[in-house]
Amino acid sequence: MIRLPALRSPASRPRLLASFSLAVATCCSPAPSQSATADWTALATTPRQTPAAGDGLRRSWAGADGRPVTLAVIAPQVAGRPVIALDPAGGDNGPAIAAAVARLRAGGGGTLRLAAGTWPIAGGPPALALDGLHDVLIDGPGAQLVFANWGDGILISNAARVMLRGVSIGYARPPVVPARVEGGRLAFAGAAPPPGAPIYQVSGAPPGGARLLLGRQGGALGPAGQLPGGLPGFGADQPVRVKLSWYKGGAIRIADAGDKPLSHDITLDHVTIRDSAGAGIVADLMGRGLAVVGSRIGGAGDSAVAYDGLHITAATGDILVENSDFTGTGDDAINISSPIADAALDPGGRSATFGGNGARIYPGARLALFDAALQLVGTAQVVARTPRDAGGRIRATFAAPLAAGAAPVRYARNLDLLAQRYAIVGNRVADCICHGVLGQAPDGLIRDNQFSGLRYNAIRLLTSAAWKEGAGAINVVVADNRISDTGQDNRPGRVWAAITVFGELAGNGPGGPAPLAPAPLNAQLLIRDNEIAGVDQGCIAVSNAADVTLDGNSCTGFARQPGSMRMLADRAAPAASLAQLPAKSAYLARGDGIWIDPGSTARVTLDTPR
Repeated sequence: MIRLPALRSPASRPRLLASFSLAVATCCSPAPSQSATADWTALATTPRQTPAAGDGLRRSWAGADGRPVTLAVIAPQVAGRPVIALDPAGGDNGPAIAAAVARLRAGGGGTLRLAAGTWPIAGGPPALALDGLHDVLIDGPGAQLVFANWGDGILISNAARVMLRGVSIGYARPPVVPARVEGGRLAFAGAAPPPGAPIYQVSGAPPGGARLLLGRQGGALGPAGQLPGGLPGFGADQPVRVKLSWYKGGAIRIADAGDKPLSHDITLDHVTIRDSAGAGIVADLMGRGLAVVGSRIGGAGDSAVAYDGLHITAATGDILVENSDFTGTGDDAINISSPIADAALDPGGRSATFGGNGARIYPGARLALFDAALQLVGTAQVVARTPRDAGGRIRATFAAPLAAGAAPVRYARNLDLLAQRYAIVGNRVADCICHGVLGQAPDGLIRDNQFSGLRYNAIRLLTSAAWKEGAGAINVVVADNRISDTGQDNRPGRVWAAITVFGELAGNGPGGPAPLAPAPLNAQLLIRDNEIAGVDQGCIAVSNAADVTLDGNSCTGFARQPGSMRMLADRAAPAASLAQLPAKSAYLARGDGIWIDPGSTARVTLDTPR
């Protein structure tokens, strides 16, 4: 087992000033109740499925609660199994690769070697379906797959112990192209899209560049490069990136059919994703064991991943993202999430209806149910469920009636799908229209990463009922990261910083902002020895969290663009905004770049920053 080096202890470095403990109740509002938060913290960090044995990648560290956390991703067992070697052809290489994959599936595993060169693939999406594979290595250093059609490139499903090594993945048509703003119109560096082509986004260089969002339908490009409504906010002769797609699949997608996670132990080793009209890597539904190591997502020349670099929608856990580059992504570089489903309890508490196609409910699943404030109401074991109706709803029956409290049930989380145990270590996130990392799951490590040139802030620890994602950042260590030259988050009702902790509820009206939760939704956080310099907003902001330690963080050159009026006044919640006003004013005046929300945090230990 390879163990990550131990975190530096506070005693190992000099103290400038004594630390103090901030056990926050509040200056102006009642202290939040901790019982539901504590119950959910214990439940969310209870160890679940772990691998038995096998060679592969193993990582261990001490959690924020002091207990050891271990993850493992098991490698395919290919010794003694067939080896198939292919060379690229000038035409469509999809059928030859599919035939080789079928032979490995029928033979119980083995190795497919792709020779160096260009591999055009005409079919799809998906272009390549890796379904039902076990113990398979696809080895292709120097092999460049070129997919003709936007959408899912490689689709992995019902698979176990599958590794892609050394392959490079991209598309024949770039989804993001360079241009310049000239006379209020777009002048393209290469071949221009045809008149009438939809344009979905125009962005200046991050951080702080202008950005034009044209919605799901896009705006039609005029014959001379003009767009409906013009290009407000962009300077003359400004270089921009123009997005030509709207969420067109993933270059690599892991998506088990149905609602139960099946695939496990998927390794992407030194894989390059040159571009994608959707995301780079997506895990829509899988079991435990996903590793992305030594890989490169986006950033080759003018190519780019149009949306997220790596997005975990629903997975059991054991996720490793290590020593990889995320450059030029058009949305979150790394998002470790988990699904939240709408829920309505039937009279008597023996069954409930769950809404949305993202609801992953199946017999045997253990559910945690919550009220509208994301406070734990109780748990239930599913014994039966109906098929989805036309609206995507499922009705499930429980083994025993839910002993619900006074608050009505509003949401549910599947305890199998909390993305428990994840390590994001030694990565580089740069020059993107993105947030760096979203940590929305228990038992995490975000360490030794470099963030620079981001349009928005670097690290978010959160859960969001508005986006229907996240189990909450619980027992997460954020340490030794280096953050510089990041831009602004600008949603109202938040105090934003390079590292921001928060929890939000559903939106308060059509198009209205989602309010912060009134009580902690994140817990047991250790934020230590991070170096933050030259950022548009603050360095560290903590709300909606309990049992947080901030220790030895370095914060210089912050608040280049503080957005103070948005921070001080929250029109969506004027009473809460007034209650926080003294603490917000002190934050602006104090000059250390650290904000602790006095109304929604408890037991925060704040050591004087370096």
